[in-house]
Amino acid sequence: MNRRLVVLAVVVALALSACWGSADASEQISGQDVTVRMFDNRYEFTEVQIPVGGSVNWLGAGRNPHNVVAADGSWSSEDVVGSLDQFDGDEAVITYDKAGEYAFFCTFHGNAEGAGMAGTLIVGDGA
Repeated sequence: MNRRLVVLAVVVALALSACWGSADASEQISGQDVTVRMFDNRYEFTEVQIPVGGSVNWLGAGRNPHNVVAADGSWSSEDVVGSLDQFDGDEAVITYDKAGEYAFFCTFHGNAEGAGMAGTLIVGDGA
């Protein structure tokens, strides 16, 4: 019986690590104009870097509604889409003309403190 518990614990640990993953290069994207898909309860990339004047296409790609909002309130997908509800296939292309580092989050699945569905946008050369 103890062996079954150990095996079960290992299986659960592996399943959880597969779901949550780790912060690696696959969670980062950089370029002049990039696309970040918003899956069910997570962003495809949690660190996004673009030059001043670059843009991000925030693309709905899940069954649940999502959005992207700057933690400081300076920008939001609502400004483009007209609603905080962004569904599968909905695009919000935002061009960023001011250098800085911006925490972002989904109002449904994260918060401004960086918990849950959240990330960082770096505009410029490291702000």
